[in-house]
Amino acid sequence: MSNKYTLPLKDVVNIHLNVSARAAARNAFNLCLLMGDIGSKVDFGDARIRTYTGTDEMLQDGFTMTDPLYKVAALVMGQSKEPPKVAIGRVMTKTASGDSGMAVKETPAETYQACREADSEWVVGIYCDTMTNDQIEAVAQYNESCTPDTIFAYTTSDPNCLTENGGIFKTLKDKKYRMTIGQYSSKDPNAIAAVIGYAMGSMTGTINSAYTLKFKNEVGVETENAAGAFPSSKVEAIKENNGNVYINRGSYYDVFEEGTMADGSFFDEVIFLAKYKNDMQLTLMDYLYQTPKVGQTEPDMTSLKDKLITVCEEMRRVNFIAEGKWTGGSLLNLSDGDTLPGGYLVQSEPIADQSQADREARKAPPIYVCLKETGAIHSVTVEVNPNR
Repeated sequence: MSNKYTLPLKDVVNIHLNVSARAAARNAFNLCLLMGDIGSKVDFGDARIRTYTGTDEMLQDGFTMTDPLYKVAALVMGQSKEPPKVAIGRVMTKTASGDSGMAVKETPAETYQACREADSEWVVGIYCDTMTNDQIEAVAQYNESCTPDTIFAYTTSDPNCLTENGGIFKTLKDKKYRMTIGQYSSKDPNAIAAVIGYAMGSMTGTINSAYTLKFKNEVGVETENAAGAFPSSKVEAIKENNGNVYINRGSYYDVFEEGTMADGSFFDEVIFLAKYKNDMQLTLMDYLYQTPKVGQTEPDMTSLKDKLITVCEEMRRVNFIAEGKWTGGSLLNLSDGDTLPGGYLVQSEPIADQSQADREARKAPPIYVCLKETGAIHSVTVEVNPNR
């Protein structure tokens, strides 16, 4: 029986419960956004974007199997590596200036920007409607400086891409856009969605889950030489300008080539570096947020570096980095030609050498993370020397 005249136990045994603050949610970098007209049967309310775990959910929401966005979503979700979800962003209309009451459809760049501002979770954006080369360039230009890091993927059937002219591939190559990937396809206006679906499905974070896009199937897409010749000269013209194409090699192999961004970087390198940049940023922010005080001492700098090491270990676990020889020049205690055990080294400048101004501003000395990527083998040469 309770005693209403009892005294509190805390005077004798005082328990302090310290509940740590929740860490910020990590972006898995496995969500692509498909932008287009959602039609009149689908009601997003005031939302710009809606995320679905599969195409069945889209049908339940009012989409039909004949809707263009449904078809592209089916491409994304139908790959050998199936992503956990897909996002749909709607194209909206706006009132044209000077024309009272007249509504016009947003430009692709306007839709892209609005979707980026509405939701920060998606990592690859695909505009699922016809775009002119100028419109593709406008989206790529905006996308290059997006925050957070975002990849723009597009498909083109411009015949200039098959010639020395280079078409939109050359335009974006000359501008050195690192965050844009394009595919030539005369078979499907949204062919790039297939390989992006594979990529999103591969971002699992499990052991050895790093990948390359080259040689991958695009389930649901025809190769360019499926029903007729597609000469090597056209393939080479596309590759020369850092474009991509889906072709058949050796009768049996339907393959995506090369997996390059407009500036020539490889897609897997770009997306993994973007992911781990994000992870490092959130890991350090979590530590600063949850720790009463990170002192300006070498032990505290070691604690900061230890947090970054956990992210580097994650890179090693998925096989994005591995032990190898560092050839990036000397940096602090790392010399050109040294071996990076585990594929990484985290260093910082001595806190004793910090300027008084930086110390008074409570800045940490610069931290340097050196990584040795595993890369990927895309071709092999074998010399056979028979002897009788």
